[in-house]
Amino acid sequence: MPRGVGVRLPLPALFLYFNFHKRIFIVKITQENLDSLNAIIKLEVKQSDYLPKIDEALKSYRKKVDIKGFRKGNVPMGMVRKMYGNQVLADTVNDVLHHAVNDYIVDNKLDILGNPLPKDGQQFDITIDTTKDFDFEYEIGLAPDFKLDYLEKTPTLEREVIKIDKKLLDEEVERLQKRYGKVEPVVGKMEDDDMLTVLFEELDEEGNVKEEGIKHSAPIALDMIKDAKIQKAVKKLKKDESIEIDDLATAFDKPKDQTAKQLLGLELTPENLPKVKATLQQVKRVIPAEINEEFLQNVYGKNTEIKTEEDLRKHIEEDIAKYFDSQSDSKLYNKLAEELIEKTKMDFPDTFLKRWIKLTNEKPISDEQLEEEYPGFAKNLKWSLIVKKVSKENNVDVSMEEVRQRTADQIRQQMMQYGLTDLPDAEMKNFVDNMMSRKDHASQTRETLLEEKLFDYFKKQIKTKDKKVTLEEFQQQGNK
Repeated sequence: MPRGVGVRLPLPALFLYFNFHKRIFIVKITQENLDSLNAIIKLEVKQSDYLPKIDEALKSYRKKVDIKGFRKGNVPMGMVRKMYGNQVLADTVNDVLHHAVNDYIVDNKLDILGNPLPKDGQQFDITIDTTKDFDFEYEIGLAPDFKLDYLEKTPTLEREVIKIDKKLLDEEVERLQKRYGKVEPVVGKMEDDDMLTVLFEELDEEGNVKEEGIKHSAPIALDMIKDAKIQKAVKKLKKDESIEIDDLATAFDKPKDQTAKQLLGLELTPENLPKVKATLQQVKRVIPAEINEEFLQNVYGKNTEIKTEEDLRKHIEEDIAKYFDSQSDSKLYNKLAEELIEKTKMDFPDTFLKRWIKLTNEKPISDEQLEEEYPGFAKNLKWSLIVKKVSKENNVDVSMEEVRQRTADQIRQQMMQYGLTDLPDAEMKNFVDNMMSRKDHASQTRETLLEEKLFDYFKKQIKTKDKKVTLEEFQQQGNK
């Protein structure tokens, strides 16, 4: 169907049939295109189409309604009609309109944005006592036609590749040594990466410990304390010495609810965290494991081919390279998405979409807030339409079997961390079924797989030029 700006192109009248509780309704529908992005769907509904269903529903209500003075099922129909008639009328008409419009959109393969909305200012003035034929109109927003001209030019994008230097490799080796190291009590000067056990006790307004106040012992790390003055004071403490902390919320580098739970043992977060006395109970330090045969077997298993520190460093470097390579690809994908969004010309039915957002938003949204947030919404919508177009035109899709296979791979990786490498098929199926039943798991996994397939497609449409950067540069540029 051609879409001309400012041109009204009524389609031939259609008669849409659909089964509604074993009764066939006939709704006459026409469409008017107001421009290339906005249209009106008009429905003509006959009184004879919906009255029988209303009568049927009222009879069902009569059997169930329980009113004092009448035997159940013998309430006068006039009373039932008066009490429930308008509600039944509204429900029936809404279902008729809803089914008719949605079937029309599917049958005519209309590519719409948002959902159909009753035409603004339209009045529905029918009651159970004034039933009649009526017309009803819906506004719809049409998805725009667009071309991906940017990809046709085979653009070149810079791909940042992280250099793996000796410092980075040393840090990874040390992290592994600490993970398998021994934890020992510390006597003497405290170091920045020591683990502390601190007793937090609630104080009253005079600075005394409350008899029945909060009292909770918690492990903390020095780097959790973001207040430099408090951190310095804690480092000077000896066992059983204390300091007072007036404001835990600002002293620690954690959200308020996490601070309340971890430091004070509170499940519910109070409006204001209490002033506390913090007493140092214990200091522990991780002593890194020596790199020897026992250490390497603990990390990689008894049959490992990693025998020396040189082997270990080579293996860690390969793992880091694989991880950084995926990070570089992710950043390249994000950069490509931004370029496609910026350079793909696309118009939207903005007035319709803003009205749809206001009417369907879970919480009330002001006009000012809508105007502020709409550009971000439009940007996400633009990207989703690009993805949809590329997926459709290039048969990029993800099957449920692929989602299950990725789930199984994730489970195997987790099990390998505990030394379980050969799960029986029946157990694996149970694990996969359990994961697939979790809320949002399947949709999130499908989205990840779709992104990977789309990136594989996009990489064939562009050229890349690698640029060596340090990890710090990579992270800083990623936060811009």
